[in-house]
Amino acid sequence: MSDTPIIGIDLGTTFCVVATIDEMGRPVVLKNSDGKSITPSVIAFTPDRVAFGDEAKGLQSLGNGNIASFFKNRMGDRSFYLEFNGQRYDATALSGLLLGKLKTDAEAALGKPVSKAVITVPAYFNNFQREATIEAGKLAGLDVLRIINEPTAAAIAYGIDKSREDQTLLVYDLGGGTFDVTLLRVTTGAIQVIATDGDHQLGGKDWDGRIMQHVVNQFQEEFVCDPLADVETLNDLLVQCENAKRMLSDATSARVKIFFDGNKGSYTITRDQFDTMTTDLMERTKTLCNTVLGEAKKSWTGTEEPVSWSDVDGVLLVGGSTRMQQVATAVETMSGKSVIRGINIDEAVAIGAAIQAEIDREANVPARLQGKTATAMLPGRKTIQDVTSHSLGMIAENHDRSQYVNAIILSRNSTIPGSETRPLAFRTSAKKALEMDVYLLQGESEHPGECAILGKYVFSDITHEKDGNAVLAITYNYDKNGIVDVSGVQQSTGKTLAMRKEPVPEDMAWIYDSPKNRKGAASEHLTVIIAIDTSGSMSGRPFQQAKEAGKEFLQKIDLSSCSIGLIATPDGACARTVLEPSQDANRIIRAIDGLTDKWETGHLFKMIKNTLAPLEGGKFAIVLTDGQWGTIETMKQDAGDCHTADIKIAALGFGDVNTSFLKAVANWDMIMTSPDRFVETFSSIAQVLTQGGGQGRISVK
Repeated sequence: MSDTPIIGIDLGTTFCVVATIDEMGRPVVLKNSDGKSITPSVIAFTPDRVAFGDEAKGLQSLGNGNIASFFKNRMGDRSFYLEFNGQRYDATALSGLLLGKLKTDAEAALGKPVSKAVITVPAYFNNFQREATIEAGKLAGLDVLRIINEPTAAAIAYGIDKSREDQTLLVYDLGGGTFDVTLLRVTTGAIQVIATDGDHQLGGKDWDGRIMQHVVNQFQEEFVCDPLADVETLNDLLVQCENAKRMLSDATSARVKIFFDGNKGSYTITRDQFDTMTTDLMERTKTLCNTVLGEAKKSWTGTEEPVSWSDVDGVLLVGGSTRMQQVATAVETMSGKSVIRGINIDEAVAIGAAIQAEIDREANVPARLQGKTATAMLPGRKTIQDVTSHSLGMIAENHDRSQYVNAIILSRNSTIPGSETRPLAFRTSAKKALEMDVYLLQGESEHPGECAILGKYVFSDITHEKDGNAVLAITYNYDKNGIVDVSGVQQSTGKTLAMRKEPVPEDMAWIYDSPKNRKGAASEHLTVIIAIDTSGSMSGRPFQQAKEAGKEFLQKIDLSSCSIGLIATPDGACARTVLEPSQDANRIIRAIDGLTDKWETGHLFKMIKNTLAPLEGGKFAIVLTDGQWGTIETMKQDAGDCHTADIKIAALGFGDVNTSFLKAVANWDMIMTSPDRFVETFSSIAQVLTQGGGQGRISVK
C-alpha cells in the first residue's frame, strides 16, 4: 500500500464499515475504536460531548432523547434538520460528523493520516443526495475521489477474486433504510451494470416498524395508553424491535417488553407472525426486481431482447437486512435459483469501495510507477461500467397546453459517465436581451411535481437569428458519480452559451396549473406521428435501420415542444398504434424497440387523422414504406382527409415503391431514400421541424 492510504467507506443507514487495500493487494476491513468492524450510524449528543456508534446506541437504549439515527435517507432534503444543544444539524452535517469519526478511527488503525476516500451510496440516490454525500465528506476533512453505488461496490467485492465463467447477476441490496436492485454482468475483465432501480424509503427499519406497531397495539389494548408519547420509551422500543428482528433470523420467536406510565407489558412475536405482517414489504422488493428485469435488455448478446429470470445466473444478497430468512425464501421462489452467499454481507460494500479507490489511485499515478502499487497485486481487478438511476428531463407544456409535463431527455439506465444532447427551439428578438430558462427534472413521473427539480438553468449570450428561429443544443451530462451537469451551444454559431444555475424558486405552484393561465406566448406545440412499414419486405436490415432512424429523429427533435407517436403498418388497412403521442424519451425508445409485424385492423391515414385532427398546434406525419397499401385512390382519399385537417405528411419511399402512391399521399414532401440513408433522412426532417415547425423542406440527394 502507498504511504498515503485511501479508504473505502460504506456510509450506511444503520451501520458503517471502512476498508482499505494492504501492501499485498488484499482488502482489509479496519477496526473502529471499539475493536469492531461495524460502526452503528447513531450519534448521541450529551451536554459535554458527542458520542458515536455502539456508545451512542447504548445511550439510545437507556432512553437518551438526543439521538440522531436513520438520517442518511434525508440527505439533500433542505427541509430536514434536528436540533441538539441549541444547534441545528441537517443530514449532511450529521453525516459529516459520522464520517469524521470513521476517518479518525481509520487513522488510528493504520497509524497514518487519511485524507482520501471513496464513499458508497444507494444506487437510487438522486442528484441532491449524491452532492450532499460529497459535501459531508468535505466536512469530515476527506477528499472524496468518487462516490460509487452500493450494489456495484458489492459486485466488485464478489467478482474481484473469482475465476469463473461470465455471469449475469441480480444484486438484491436491502439495508437498514434503503433498498436497491441492480442487474449486472461480471466478466473476466469488467463489471457492467445493465439496469438499476430502488426505493430509498424502504429498508430494515420498516420491518422494525411492523414489530413496533404490533407490540404497541397490544400494549394500548391492554393498558389504554400510548407508549410512543414518551421519547425515552420510543428510543428503547426502537432498539428492542431491531434486536427482535435480528433474533427472528435464527430463532422462531422473540420477545419485546414495554415499560410505560407504571405499566409493564411483555409480548411474543413468532417468525410466522413477523413474516405475515411484513408480506407487503417483501412484495415491494419483488416488484422492483421484476421492474428491473422488465426494463433491461440482453446487451451482452448483441441484441435488444428483454431479460428474463432464466437469463440470471444468480442473486447476490447484500445488506444486513437480507439476513431475515423471509428474504432468501422470497428471492429463491421468485428467481427459481439459490441465492449466492459468496460474500460477507456487512463488509462487501466497503471492500468494493476500497478496491475501487485503489484502482483509481493507480489510474492517476505516473506511467513509470504504474504496476508498482497495491493494485497490481489485486487478483481479477476489473473495469466498472455503471448506469444512471434516474432519467433527466425538463418542465415542458403538453400538446394542448392543458398541463405541464416532464419531457425526459436522458433515460434512466444510460451508461455513466454519459451525456445526451437535444435541440431546443428558441424565438430570438433584436430588441431585447435573450435568455432561456430550463427547469431540469430528475425522475420518471410524467408530472414535474413528482420529480426532483434540480435547478433553474438560465442560458444567455444567445445571438439573434435573422429569421428569429434559433436552435440551442442543450447537453445533459452525468459524471462518474452520477451527478448532473448542464451546458448549451447555439447551433448556428457553434458558440458555447453562458449559463448560470439559480436556486429553484420557493413558489413552484404554477407547475400544477394550466400553462394557458400563465402570461407570455408559448411556441406552437408540434405533434408527429411516425408510421413505419413492418411488412415482410422490410425484414432484416431495412427494418433495423428504420428503428435506428426513429431513434435518431428523437435525438434531433425538441421534445419540450413536440410529442411523438408511433404506428406500425404492415398494410395500410392493418395499421396498429404502438404509442400515443408522448414527450417521454423512455417511452418512445421502448416503443421503437418493440416494433413488430403484428397485424391488427385499422386504416393508417384514418388513424393518423383521428389522432392528430383534434389536437392544437402543428400536426405532422412521416410515412416510411417500400411498397403500396391498397389502391392509390383509397389511400389518396384517406390522405386527403388528413390534408383537409391541416396535417402535413412526409412520404418516404425506397426500393420498388410506387412513386405515384407517395406523391398522392404527401402534401409536405415526397422523398426517395434507402436503408443506408434512413438515419440521415429522419435526422434532416427532425432538424427542419425543430427550426421551423415544418414550414421548410429538406433536400436528400
